[in-house]
Amino acid sequence: MKVNISNATFSSIVGIGQKVKKASKESGEQYIELNRGVNAVTEIDLTSVMKSIDFNSKEFQVYAPNLGSESFRKAIAKEYFPAFSQQPGFENNIAITPGGMPALDLVIQILNVENIYFPKFYWGSYSKMATIRQKKFSFYEELHELDLHHINDSSCVFICDPNNPTGVKLDDDYLLEMITKITATGAIVIFDSPYRKLFYEPDNFFDKIAQLDNIIVTESFSKWVGLSGLRMGFIYTKNKDFNSELNIRLLYEFNAVSSPPQMIIERVMTTPVGRLALDDFRKKTTEHIAANIDYLKSKDLLVKEIYGDTVPMGIFAIIKRSEDFLFQHKIGAVGLDKFVYHDKDLWSSYARICVSVQHDLFVEFMSNAV
Repeated sequence: MKVNISNATFSSIVGIGQKVKKASKESGEQYIELNRGVNAVTEIDLTSVMKSIDFNSKEFQVYAPNLGSESFRKAIAKEYFPAFSQQPGFENNIAITPGGMPALDLVIQILNVENIYFPKFYWGSYSKMATIRQKKFSFYEELHELDLHHINDSSCVFICDPNNPTGVKLDDDYLLEMITKITATGAIVIFDSPYRKLFYEPDNFFDKIAQLDNIIVTESFSKWVGLSGLRMGFIYTKNKDFNSELNIRLLYEFNAVSSPPQMIIERVMTTPVGRLALDDFRKKTTEHIAANIDYLKSKDLLVKEIYGDTVPMGIFAIIKRSEDFLFQHKIGAVGLDKFVYHDKDLWSSYARICVSVQHDLFVEFMSNAV
């Protein structure tokens, strides 16, 4: 059998998860899975939301339109881009995807660029997708260090803010300034920010960047709504050529995204019971994250050369312990070397951990690794 080999490797994060589960099963002892990228403080309570859904309706049982449910896309427009949401047809700049990763993959597929620039610390799946799609990529240290004279309409710059893996959050004014400068060269900016809305409410930043040419927003509902199992995300751009090609690829890759998850998340965002459940989820989650970050700071576990005098935002933090050391203390973690392309030996002594877990459980395990 002849097979097209991608030359991408399987996710080390998935492998670490399997290793932790195997060790827990064989030893009969509990491990804490801080290697995962999902909120684990609490679940969002959908009990009241689900009562509003008619499971026997065509909306539920029949596949949605190719771009996604019109009412869902209008709800997204109102949530993310309120300044533009009343413009007729604005929702047609939004396309529903089965999660954030397919959104990013579709973008990489469609863009006709020669160079993709990823941040120095980056989610490993970025480079895996670029490898599979046979796209050249390199890395930048800081946004202001990009040479704007050497990027153009054949360039694409990824921005993940707050950053995965570090949780570093750039100042919004600086972020807007740099995005404006980069897109003015003709280069495309991919703004990937699945953790932002967990902490920012209300938020007008998406309105500010939506006005720019050459901006593409990829988003996921897995983090701020807490429904990673529903696999729901979207792509926004006002570029007509991109949207035309995206519409075609959505048809032949997915033939419409599942209707029930769209209905559920739409009701979470638009109904009083949905907003109440969402606000409760966000409040509990962010409180425990803040307590866990404070604990790491009090134990001097945060990496100074990454954070300086700041603290991480989002669901991840980098600490002064290695992946192997944490595993020995029954803590699943991912070595920081998995999130950089260069100097892997240097960064392997640190690890990325998820801080979106219950505070008491977090302290119980982390206290053994101090």
